[in-house]
Amino acid sequence: KAVVSTQSGHYGRDSDEFDEEEENKLVYMEIYNSYITKIEGYISKRLKDLHPSFQMDLLLSMIQSRRDEVDPELFDTLASFADFVLFKETMLNYKSQRDNEMGEFPTLVVTSMACGLPRS
Repeated sequence: KAVVSTQSGHYGRDSDEFDEEEENKLVYMEIYNSYITKIEGYISKRLKDLHPSFQMDLLLSMIQSRRDEVDPELFDTLASFADFVLFKETMLNYKSQRDNEMGEFPTLVVTSMACGLPRS
């Protein structure tokens, strides 16, 4: 739950910086790096709470060298945290969903709806 809370807080705070343009802005990488630092920090802290000698670098190298021994769903989940394209898509989806919930419909939808209305 705390990882989801950390993600949601990051999405809510930074999603307005993202747009649908093909070219990625420099600020995207700054936001992404901040996100990765927070997620890794959270995971590392929780694992250190359970095992004080835990080292993130060692875990990552073990996962890479023993990929065939790691549960595929767990591997995909961990890998998704470090996927920039997925991160950008998630930010855009979060922004779109938030805007729709607030009543800000995309222009295309509003225009399509208006075309079907009878004129007075």
